[in-house]
Amino acid sequence: PTTTVDLSFRDTNVGGEIEFSDLLDAIDTALMIHVEGGRGQWSAFADLAYLDASDTDERTLLTVETRSKQVMLDAAVAWWPGGVGTPLSVFGGLRYTGFDDRYDFRSPVDGTLLASSRSEKDYYDALLGLRYTYALSPRWSLLGRGDVSFGDSEGSFLLRGMLAYTVGKRQQNRILFGYQYKEAEFEDGELTTEFGFSGALAGFNFRF
Repeated sequence: PTTTVDLSFRDTNVGGEIEFSDLLDAIDTALMIHVEGGRGQWSAFADLAYLDASDTDERTLLTVETRSKQVMLDAAVAWWPGGVGTPLSVFGGLRYTGFDDRYDFRSPVDGTLLASSRSEKDYYDALLGLRYTYALSPRWSLLGRGDVSFGDSEGSFLLRGMLAYTVGKRQQNRILFGYQYKEAEFEDGELTTEFGFSGALAGFNFRF
């Protein structure tokens, strides 16, 4: 995604935007996966996003090496009024967000480690949302999802819209592409961080 970050500390506010092309240069590992199973009117799912990124900022008097890990996990139970696989489902569960940031400060002359700092923080929120599928044709459908969370964080919300094209001999699998927008705000002492994630989304859906 394109990422916007706004930081507030006491009376100071700073912010900026990280384009996808810039983020891509810093990514070491990234993963997004959704797993779901159910029967009757109930299903359970886990939605995981993991990001491991690093960057080096060389300045005149100091070189700063940054390593950042983010884990975002949604675990929920969904209720389908018309049965699993019908258009509408409502879900509730837990949203976990974990941050692990490390900063190494080195001499620009010989790379000697001068100091290091590490920040780890976990947030657990209640999650509520709904999903709806609209069939456009026998093979094409529109998938929508919206949710909110609240608890340890200052709150978050997510909106996602995707087009799905069914493939395979038994028409069980789908090619997915669309767009997602997410906002989340976190407090750590006197520091408030507000994130905005927006961008295109693509994937493949195996169903059995």
